[in-house]
Amino acid sequence: MSRRLWLIPIVFAVACGTKPGPGNFAKYATSDAGQKRLMAYVATKDNPFEARVDAVVAVTEAGFPGKVRGMMDVVPDREALAERVATVLAERLAKAGDAPAAVAPLREAVLVALGYVPEARKAPIQKMVADWAFGNLTLDSSAAEVQKQIEPRIEPMQVQVLGAAGTAGAAILVRNGFDVVRMARYVLSVPDPAAHLRLLDAFKRLLATPDMAIPLPYLELVGKIKDSRAVTYLLDLSLDSNQESDVRGAAFNEAGRLMDDPTIRAGDLEGILARLDRLMVSGDPDDRWSGANYLVLVQGLEAMPRLMAGLKDDASYPNATEDPMKSMVDFCKTALLKTVKAPAVWPAIERLLKSRNRVHQALGVICAKASEDPTKASLVAPLSGSRTDLFQVLGSKMTLGTLATNAKDGLQMYGEVAADLAANRMDEADAKLLRFAILVDLTETGRNYRKAVAERFKADRKPAE
Repeated sequence: MSRRLWLIPIVFAVACGTKPGPGNFAKYATSDAGQKRLMAYVATKDNPFEARVDAVVAVTEAGFPGKVRGMMDVVPDREALAERVATVLAERLAKAGDAPAAVAPLREAVLVALGYVPEARKAPIQKMVADWAFGNLTLDSSAAEVQKQIEPRIEPMQVQVLGAAGTAGAAILVRNGFDVVRMARYVLSVPDPAAHLRLLDAFKRLLATPDMAIPLPYLELVGKIKDSRAVTYLLDLSLDSNQESDVRGAAFNEAGRLMDDPTIRAGDLEGILARLDRLMVSGDPDDRWSGANYLVLVQGLEAMPRLMAGLKDDASYPNATEDPMKSMVDFCKTALLKTVKAPAVWPAIERLLKSRNRVHQALGVICAKASEDPTKASLVAPLSGSRTDLFQVLGSKMTLGTLATNAKDGLQMYGEVAADLAANRMDEADAKLLRFAILVDLTETGRNYRKAVAERFKADRKPAE
């Protein structure tokens, strides 16, 4: 009988147990029914603020981080509560060690809570998580060290939630080849020049890995680092004969896009010029034309002495990958005449025409033609009788005289196009096609030239009819 009497108050106490409150949250955190009661407790703003935070933490530590989102969604003071919850969870995370069972629920919950915190107040919490995740790792840490520490702590895609605080860790992952594209894009999305330079350092170290075949998308990402140091690094890669030709070409193209911005190239103008000079002394004519284009872009007319010194008449030009004629037309049209407007450009063109170097002379003739200025035909006319062979310059069996006559005839045709436009006998769309047909034909003269231009114009115009 006494035994029964002893049991009665115990059973009564459990059946009539107290509602959730400070000190007893853990016993409600492991069951669905208990979690619903805790959710109601957290949603009641009249309950003590810190106690409501403790209730969320209790559910997390019981192994149910997925419940945190539902709890945050129903609270009236969501932002304040989420900030405090995320802070407490981040502090506990820093002491949780590396055991996945202890770390995972805290990490998942803190990242969920962080999503409800206003952007202006996230940084301290993000820093705590980043410091915990990456600890004492640096760009000098080995891949094995990075993998051992990071794998149990945080996934690369979660690093992006850490804002500016996570960029240093992301650079460490890039340096060691982990999720490179995603991490680099994340760093670049944060407007922090120091973080971008750290990313550049990470790429330099990664791409210096012995026997590594450099993926071209990595070069595209380096090309998004808007700093002159990225330019010089990419130019160095383009000059590295140990790299594959597609890597060298891609590196130069990315450097070129950066050099188009005068504010970027101003950061290390001398360093950029030094590398362009190296391109100009290359035995590869494609390198020379690349260097020539950007020397003019960077220095304008000041570049002419070093440009002419680099364009040696050494018979290497027919060996180029790109047609030597196209290289000269592109230089004249998209570099010299675009960068240096008339009349300032004409002394430079005349200097080329008066040179005894065949490359200079041919380039001067083509640039005079590309100007589309009929009044300049007199500059090329004196060379129209020249029998100087240009095969070793243009890769075509023709003389300087033929090229000069072609230019003279072309300038006359440009004048006719201008007259037709002025008289409304031609619209601008047709004029553009005709000018192009006149420009790109460098080998024909007289009637044959006019016939070739007319046929090309007709062929180019046909799809639009």
